[in-house]
Amino acid sequence: MNPERPLIKLYRTRTFGEKMSDTFDFVRENWRPILKYITYLLLPVALVSTVAMDNFMTSQMSLTSTIGQGDMDAVLPWLLSMGVTMLFYFVDIVLVNALTYTMMQLYEQRQERLQGITFAELSPGIKQKCVRQIVLILLGIALMIVIGLIVSPFAILGPLAVIPAALLVFLALPLLFLVQPIYLFEKISVVKAYAKSVRLGWKTWAGVVAVITVLYIIVSIVQGVTSTPWYIMVMLKNVLVTQNSEPAFMSSFGYTAIQYVLGVISNFFGSLLMTLPSIGLAYQYGHACDKVDGVGVDRDIENFETLNIE
Repeated sequence: MNPERPLIKLYRTRTFGEKMSDTFDFVRENWRPILKYITYLLLPVALVSTVAMDNFMTSQMSLTSTIGQGDMDAVLPWLLSMGVTMLFYFVDIVLVNALTYTMMQLYEQRQERLQGITFAELSPGIKQKCVRQIVLILLGIALMIVIGLIVSPFAILGPLAVIPAALLVFLALPLLFLVQPIYLFEKISVVKAYAKSVRLGWKTWAGVVAVITVLYIIVSIVQGVTSTPWYIMVMLKNVLVTQNSEPAFMSSFGYTAIQYVLGVISNFFGSLLMTLPSIGLAYQYGHACDKVDGVGVDRDIENFETLNIE
């Protein structure tokens, strides 16, 4: 980290290129504390979630091989393993976003930015944002259920009715993407956060879609590279087991240990990479606030008025 670098302000109108460059500049300047505290918070989760993912993949293959024969005994283990895997996925989302947005807030508030920051300084913000992120997840699940109930009747009318309804939902969803940084950064109710997300998202829809699409493509490519070795080992083992042709070495401790380590690497890097879209979305939110509401200008005026000029 170099304190001489210009401060990357959150609330500033940006072009698409500036949003991308500020996202990567923030990571480049603060990669040490990001890596340090992601490791501190998410590596223990990765150590446990890898076991859950292995169990899920095994139960998935077992379900595929038995359900065609009318055997439903594998359904319950598959549902349980999927539920546990999803639980760990939500834990990842909560911790990553809480840590990322706490760091972004303290980055502007501290004179040293994130240099020398301690977990004691991060802890209050992380706890508060964890609670708020859980609220967003629960409401998001409820919202998806409601959308599903609204769209599902169109399936009765045939594909020609489903396609327009699905397209409408696809076009409307980006209006809600900004609710995450709004609710985690601002001291407002979740209802007001959703209302503000729709208002800002409506006026910056293309920017929201562009930022999220590009960053998730980058994340998907990198995560594909880090997870491929684990995926190959798991699939190869499960396929051979279902065909009763598993070589002896695949049951060995060495093979299992390597598979586990690769799974931990895959999960940990997945958590680390999730910071990138969160940071990009935060700068999109700051851009929208300044462009639509002039928040950046108002803050500059407030800071100027508080200067002690002799």
